[in-house]
Amino acid sequence: MADPVWISLNLLRLLSIISLMLVIATCIIVNVKGFPGIGQSNTIFQFLNRIVIAIEALVLILTEIGWPRKIFNWFPMLDDSHSWTFFGFLQMITGSLILGYDSGINSTEFLGYSLFTFIIVPGWFVFIIGIIYVCLGTFGGVSLKSRRQVGISSEKSRPPDYTV
Repeated sequence: MADPVWISLNLLRLLSIISLMLVIATCIIVNVKGFPGIGQSNTIFQFLNRIVIAIEALVLILTEIGWPRKIFNWFPMLDDSHSWTFFGFLQMITGSLILGYDSGINSTEFLGYSLFTFIIVPGWFVFIIGIIYVCLGTFGGVSLKSRRQVGISSEKSRPPDYTV
């Protein structure tokens, strides 16, 4: 039987990856939709800001997957020897940046109601998952990272019982 902590932590990982992929999609959609408005309601810095957010989301997805391993050389605070506090903090920043898109581009008049909702939901989703990761990193420490490794269940990590 699988460990409930292992299942919960990997479910959180899956939700995190899905929400970060939605963030990338959000950044692309808003940049494509807002590109003609550069210089009017959309500045070049807002355009670049969304590109940086998409790159950050991609880096966070790669660290969730753990591939390529070289990514931890570039971002050592995200490796297995550190807790999830910094990772969660980055997700909270990503969510707040999405929720804080300027009112000129982040409005129902400019985007339409369905696209506006598509932007707001991933922002809140990533922000809330970031809060969960900060709490897990703060209170659970580094030991939780080893408990969610794929291929390692609680039965395999226990020492063998040689009693007869």
